[in-house]
Amino acid sequence: MISHISYSAGTRGLHRASPEANLALLFGFLFAVLAAPGVLIKLGALVLVFTLATLSGENLFLRSTRFVFIFAAFLFVAQAVSIHDGKTLFSLGIDITDRGLLFGAQMALRFLVILSSSMLFVMVTDPDRFAHALIRLGIPYRYGFILVLALRFVPFFRQELKTVREAQRVRGLSPSIRSFSSLRRALRYTFLPVLVSGLTRVDSIAISMKGRCFGLHPRRTTAQESRWGSFDWAVIVLCLLLIGVTIVARRYAWL
Repeated sequence: MISHISYSAGTRGLHRASPEANLALLFGFLFAVLAAPGVLIKLGALVLVFTLATLSGENLFLRSTRFVFIFAAFLFVAQAVSIHDGKTLFSLGIDITDRGLLFGAQMALRFLVILSSSMLFVMVTDPDRFAHALIRLGIPYRYGFILVLALRFVPFFRQELKTVREAQRVRGLSPSIRSFSSLRRALRYTFLPVLVSGLTRVDSIAISMKGRCFGLHPRRTTAQESRWGSFDWAVIVLCLLLIGVTIVARRYAWL
């Protein structure tokens, strides 16, 4: 299905932008596909997402979005065959109308842009810098640290699950979910070891945070201060351009 999406360090394209700028650009993409009245702006936003991914050096981005394209095609077909308003273009046992094709294209493009832009944001934004950016925007640093921990535990649980499955394979076990008894067996031999390992890691982190008096002060300093540069402003201009074109298109009902 969807390949593992995670942050990869880089120095090209959106990797150079601050988390705040990347977040603003993500908002611009979401606004464009949700508010644009036609298909052309949505299609242009999709092309822009893949252009930015290429400029950012994310060569695996297209492979990561294969399932997204497959599901978008399913959405297009479902809308095309279920909407019968408008002029009938041809019939395949079911009348296919121009409005059905238009609504299907809008739904598919909306889904593609939302998913692909969100995936690109995850790939080019450092989780630590993003948490610090949220703290600078006024969110209490305790909640920002929760976000960092949550993002750190995703690859940890993935690795622990891989370790447990390899240990089961060495012992000749192959838990599968085909019946209630097999589900219970899978929970016993897979879920519980991963859960115990995760709780052990959480306990260690809690003791470490308590030893460092985490949460003692209402404010917290950061080791690295983020400064805005010309590239950040360029990303903001691109975001404003997306929003501006969408507002104009919505005002005059074109594109």
